[in-house]
Amino acid sequence: MSGLLLGGLGFAAAIVMIFLEVPVAVALGLVGILGSALIIGFDGSMAIGATTTWDSLTNYTLTMLPLFVLMGNIAARSGLSSRLYQSMSVLIGHRRGGLALATIGASAGFGMISGSSLATTATMGRIAMPEMQEAGYSRSLSAGSVAAGGTLGILIPPSTVLVIYAFIAEQSIRDLLLATAGPIFLAVLLYCMAIWVPIWFGWSTAPQRDRATAQERNAALKELLPPVGIFGLIMGGLYTGVFTANETAAIGAFVVLLYGFLSRRLSLSGMMSALMDTAMTCGALYLVLIGANLFNFFLALSGLPFSLTGMFSGILDQPMLVILLMLVIYLALGTLMDSLAMLLLTVPLFVPIAQAAGIDLVWFGIFAVMVVEMGLITPPVGMNLFVLKTVQADVKLTELWKGATPFVIADFIRVAIIIALPAIVIWLPYNAF
Repeated sequence: MSGLLLGGLGFAAAIVMIFLEVPVAVALGLVGILGSALIIGFDGSMAIGATTTWDSLTNYTLTMLPLFVLMGNIAARSGLSSRLYQSMSVLIGHRRGGLALATIGASAGFGMISGSSLATTATMGRIAMPEMQEAGYSRSLSAGSVAAGGTLGILIPPSTVLVIYAFIAEQSIRDLLLATAGPIFLAVLLYCMAIWVPIWFGWSTAPQRDRATAQERNAALKELLPPVGIFGLIMGGLYTGVFTANETAAIGAFVVLLYGFLSRRLSLSGMMSALMDTAMTCGALYLVLIGANLFNFFLALSGLPFSLTGMFSGILDQPMLVILLMLVIYLALGTLMDSLAMLLLTVPLFVPIAQAAGIDLVWFGIFAVMVVEMGLITPPVGMNLFVLKTVQADVKLTELWKGATPFVIADFIRVAIIIALPAIVIWLPYNAF
């Protein structure tokens, strides 16, 4: 059996295993080990497995990963994420569409902590949807806000997915985090329009609530200042060059820990729980990375990435066409699997093609994350929509599709803008301090 055929079969086997809900780390690692063994022998495959495991665990780029995860877990135990939604509801909930905007913001905050669009959608579906429906919001708008809001957290720093992309594609994590500034601004602006436009035209219902009292607004502002201040300190230090990416992770974890203890919202038991959750999450993430490295090594041995680059050779001088083909593939995969699984499978294949087409890999990382998340809410079969249907069984699929459509349009516009104006993504990384 030729290496190219073996690589293709291995790639297909990994997709099938992930689709059958085999853990991503197991699926990628098993295909990588067995595939490599068929090419270079069992002893060679075992030696590569040991080397890959050591390299993954001792890589300097990944030292920030446990600190980012710890920061998120401490923030959750300190109540930063849950208070974010309540504060935003008080401050803007009286405006038309205010609760939907609060849901988008809170989902982004929770997504930064959980690192999973599906987990964010499930959680916010239980918290925000009942409150919006009680306030008289149409179920389509409520569902669309929750499903779309779940996609933002993965792009907003600190993003574990971008850290993993940086590791696999051998790019600077600082450059990738800096590159998110423009797309995040566009996302917020376009998602606001995706909420307001249907309300203006009467396609969605969003009654105004009574304005909160001055005392309630002041209390909400006090609750909102810590998460905003902490995020501003961390990201401001990164954007201005005061902190490196690793220092940003360490300082972020320390500041959130300090806030938890000084505010007396983080107990000793909560701290221990955060440490345990961090250990379990990082253990799972490192297993995924080890599996991904084994899978990547197998693909390199098989020659599949280089063969794909050769297959694309006829259009490599047309980067726009290459990007559009990748866009279609990501949207299709979004119907089958989570964002991390999609990136782990496709980055080893797409990065050589992007390089050959002259596409900047920092820009490509942001593009890939955005398109992957868009696939999760694209009707009729986006994964976030199915998760929300499971959480809120009384919501009809047609209501989910109707609610998600304005946000999908907003995402398409955002992708089109960064394709037409790549400087929105790459200007800051290459011109920051």
